Amino acid sequence: MMIPELPELPEIREHSTNAVRLRGTLAAALPGMPHLGTEQLTGYNAREVERRKLQEAMRIAYEITRRQNAIAAARASYLDRMAQYAVERRRGWYR
Repeated sequence: MMIPELPELPEIREHSTNAVRLRGTLAAALPGMPHLGTEQLTGYNAREVERRKLQEAMRIAYEITRRQNAIAAARASYLDRMAQYAVERRRGWYR
């Protein structure tokens, strides 16, 4: 009785985090191609426009956070003042 040959095993793939992250992608970026910009055709730089949009969104988010922090600080200060006032009124008659 003959033992049949085993089929070829598939290639073992690396399972490190770096290998999983890079799976299906190129290992290194390809060099840029000169003179293929769309600035001459459109009249503006698309990367610059995207950068400015991101900057504006970050500015708005920072302003919202700054205002929320100011409101929270004012509310905490008001609550502290009211608590101090209530404590002073409570113990005032028997000092």
